[in-house]
Amino acid sequence: MIQRVFDDGTGAACNFAGQGDRFDFTHSRRSAASAWFGLLLAGCIAIFGWGLSGPVAAQEGVESRYFHSSGVDLRYIDVGNGEPVLLMHGFTSRLDLWNATGVIDGLVEAGSRVIAYDARGHGESDKPREPGQYGVNDVEDTLRLLDHLSVERAHVVGHSRGASIASRLVVRYPARIRSVVFAGWAVGNPVDTLPVDQCRAIADSIAESELPSDLMRALQSDDAPDPDPAQQARMAERIVAGNDMKALGAAFRSGCGAGGVTADDLAASGVAMLAMVGAHDGMVASVRTMGRAMGDALELFVIPGADHYTLLGHPGFVDRLASFLE
Repeated sequence: MIQRVFDDGTGAACNFAGQGDRFDFTHSRRSAASAWFGLLLAGCIAIFGWGLSGPVAAQEGVESRYFHSSGVDLRYIDVGNGEPVLLMHGFTSRLDLWNATGVIDGLVEAGSRVIAYDARGHGESDKPREPGQYGVNDVEDTLRLLDHLSVERAHVVGHSRGASIASRLVVRYPARIRSVVFAGWAVGNPVDTLPVDQCRAIADSIAESELPSDLMRALQSDDAPDPDPAQQARMAERIVAGNDMKALGAAFRSGCGAGGVTADDLAASGVAMLAMVGAHDGMVASVRTMGRAMGDALELFVIPGADHYTLLGHPGFVDRLASFLE
């Protein structure tokens, strides 16, 4: 396992200032003990799923497009030149996440062609409400988008649920993937390994427009304080306002008991891989375990001061991502 740690000695996390439909993340000295800051940030812009109430221009002057994929229309953007990089967002999220955190701008400036899309059930894409419409289709949607754009091989970057989909993509179709980056995800993580009954109960709660606290807790480190109830309520309101919760419940339920890939599966693909995780992410232990299991087949990059919610906006994230893709 190749391990690197981003640390500027300040214990830095990320702050933000809203600027219309975009967010400017700035470096600030903030104690890691105030881990609930990630939840506060989530409450303002639903960074748990970036449950924005309407579409945000993914890039100035870039028009959103749609393509048809197995019965649904999916929104995507395609910007820049160079080797293609496919961005896959997390649960309850949308492609606008990558713009809001500066990832799109950073990659385009680094010379990449950036493709991002709203997964089925999310953002401005169609939202089927049957669990059977997700799962395998989530994986195949990515391949259909690459085929639609005549892209033979691409780098793939997935965050959270998007990384889970990316893991299945690289195992099934390694010849189509130049490299893969898992952000805030690992095999055997606390969410993907929920007992089936608990997983289905969470899916039912989501479908009823509730934000289960046990799911949120699974994405926070053990030393993170419980979120303030008022902040949690505001975050839930934003997520509900920006999403079709019945569709999200179906998407979540599709993963209950579905199993997943293993570290051996990933290593056997022969594809270059990087895992990035915040030191205060509930996924960090699983990421480290995956790193040990995969050895030199995986590069691990831990960002102190970041958690599951603030990882993508941390200044170290896009810098490391761009250098890995070079």
